[in-house]
Parts: sequence; structure tokens; C-alpha cells
Amino acid sequence: MLEIMVGIPAKMIVERFKMRALILLLIISAGLVKSDVYGQSLYVTWPVQAEVVEGEIFTLEWSAGGAETVVVAISGTCTPVGGKSRGDFNFLMGKVPAAQSTLSFKMPWVDSLVFSVKVKAYDGAGKLLGVESKEYRFRPAVLANRKADGIYIDLHLRINQRLYVQKDEKLSRVYLTTSSAAYNWVYSGKSPRRIHDHAGVFNILSKSKYHWSSQFNVAMRWAMRYHEGHFIHATTRTQYHLLGRPASHGCNRLALEDAKELYETTPLGTRVEVIGPKG
Repeated sequence: MLEIMVGIPAKMIVERFKMRALILLLIISAGLVKSDVYGQSLYVTWPVQAEVVEGEIFTLEWSAGGAETVVVAISGTCTPVGGKSRGDFNFLMGKVPAAQSTLSFKMPWVDSLVFSVKVKAYDGAGKLLGVESKEYRFRPAVLANRKADGIYIDLHLRINQRLYVQKDEKLSRVYLTTSSAAYNWVYSGKSPRRIHDHAGVFNILSKSKYHWSSQFNVAMRWAMRYHEGHFIHATTRTQYHLLGRPASHGCNRLALEDAKELYETTPLGTRVEVIGPKG
């Protein structure tokens, strides 16, 4: 209710408001009234590193006064294809008693270069008391000790096939790509005549905005050759659904927009490492 204070000195009015504010603060501190402001009941101690490696143990600690349950999840936006969204991911990593005060989990593979860890605290009635989150960079386990700048084509599995770009020891871009449909690996020696993949370290030998493959009678836009007849190049939009798994004749396909971006930012001589099943 609004009070109309007539004839009362301004100084006295200010003192009255200060006293009421102090009383309200004491009531809240005593737990008779709960604050609805997020962040007041939850304080998280985060790991200090900026980058988290797949398979690494991630540990955080918290204090959550008045909370009964703490929920920890990781989330982010999936790697797009040609600038088009592929949706988001959200993984529940733990739902534990708040009194536990700590949680450790093994970092899963995520389809992004960055992800967020979100911690939420709830009281016994399920009311949200506080939320804290922090963003980290992600590094797949297969690149844990690979710090040279250049292009990494991660094909060590038949799923989640990705092309990463690294600069100054940090992963800067990621694209969906492909191995050969045959998934037949060559690590050294002469190339077989059948469809195959080559693992190893190479360099960009030539570039062509429009390359015609006489062997397969097909156009290869934004093509970059790194070994014999093996190229990184764009595929057609009708084939975008095959990106991320074995699908090619031995080249590494990208969405048209992704291939163009990579082509325009990759000079001749750039280091290329193709990672096969042997890691």
C-alpha cells in the first residue's frame, strides 16, 4: 500500500525507507522469504581450462543454499551443413543431491567446436533457485595431441566424419565430410586400382574452382588436390544427406558453401592430415 507522507521532512522519509529495506533484507536472510532472483542461491567453481578434450574427466563444484537437487547438462549447436542448421544437442550429465557439492563426468564427443555447461539448482518443490553456465572449446580425442596447423580429415570411424581446420593450435572451423564408400584404407605404398582412402600427412598440391574428373565423369567444384587423385571438393545438394559418413570414390566431399569457404581460406602447400581407423 502506498503511504502519503504529508508534512514529514524528506530526511525522515528516507530513513523510514532505509529501515524497511533493512527489515526486509533480514527477513529474506532468515529464510522467511525466498528470493526469486536467479543466481542468488547457486555458486559454481568451474574448471579453469578453456578447452576440453573428448574422454577427459570434467569436474565442477558448487554451493547451493536451500537447494535439494542440482542438474548438470551440456548443450550447443550442431555443425551446420552449408550454413544450414542441423539443430542443437543437449546431454544430461547428472542429476544429483545438492549436498553432494561436486560432479565429475567424462566428456562425450559433441558435434561442435564450442559447447556450454549449464548447472541448475532446484528446491524440494522443484522450483528453480539458480542457474549458471559457462562456454568451453571442444577437441575430439583423435586430435588430442595433434597441434600442427592445417587441415585434419577425421575418418577414423564410419560415423561422425569431420574435417577440422586448426590455426595457432586452436580448432577454428569444422565441416561434415566423407571417406570413400568402400572404406578401404591404404597407409603406404602404391595406390590400388579399386576405390580407397589414403591415410597420412600430405599438402595441398593444386587448386581449381572447377575441376572435371575424367575418371568418374563428374564436376568437382572448389577442388583441392592433396595426394594423387584424392581431392577435397564440393558435392551436389542432393548428396548432402550422405555427408558425415562413407560415400565417395575416395575424395573428401563438402557442402558447396563449405567447400568454397575452405578453398578461399586455404593456400597452396597447406598441411593436410588424413586420419584413418588406426588413428
